Amino acid sequence: DEWKAGAPNRTSVIDRAGFQAFNWNGDGQIFGLFEPSHMQYELDRAKDGNGEPSLTEMTTAAITRLSRNTNGYVLMVEGGRVDHGLHAGDAQRALGDAKALDEAIAAAVAATDPKDTLIVVTADHSHTLIINGYPQRGNPILGLVKENDKLVMARDGKPYTTLSFGNGPGSICKTQPDGKYLCDRTDLTNVDTTALGFLQPSLVPLGSETHGGEDVAIFAGGPGANLFSGTVEQNEIFHVMARSLGLVK
Repeated sequence: DEWKAGAPNRTSVIDRAGFQAFNWNGDGQIFGLFEPSHMQYELDRAKDGNGEPSLTEMTTAAITRLSRNTNGYVLMVEGGRVDHGLHAGDAQRALGDAKALDEAIAAAVAATDPKDTLIVVTADHSHTLIINGYPQRGNPILGLVKENDKLVMARDGKPYTTLSFGNGPGSICKTQPDGKYLCDRTDLTNVDTTALGFLQPSLVPLGSETHGGEDVAIFAGGPGANLFSGTVEQNEIFHVMARSLGLVK
């Protein structure tokens, strides 16, 4: 109410219905607050028909509004729950939000002109998520590793998942009654590792999985995209965007 009273023609929305009812081609200002904390994971949001707009819907709406500015605009879209899913050791929810981000990127590309719009897609860090080889072609990414349709057993006689983490809440090391840790992998032979909520196994026991140290990819299209090639320092991204906006020569 305080924000709405600060200027005329302001609207606040708290759900997807209010978001869709707003006139994005008009002159009014909008403030969307759909959750008291973080937005839902995409795989959970999809079950809530009245809850939140999708990342694609918000991206498209923002471009519709901002593209009316003849002086150009800057829009940042973040698939922030990818990071949260990985911290939780929940690869399925993280991948669900990664897919949602991919769809939002496709929508942004479709809604803009590459002749005058630079789109940059990147991440600010990696995670300790790894892919274990060698699963057969077509094997579910969330499943157990198979070769010739048979489970591959590790040297401890137990199957293993294609995805695992270096650390996190899904650790194979568990606290014993005496307070010590015992590291012994759970036999996943009869476990549905594709079930929503399954946590991929990890090594180091932590309450939250950590960031990794690898370089991250950067993809770009539009004016100045040619300046993103090979390996670049993080700060170079700012300079390319500033140049694209005409802030520097």
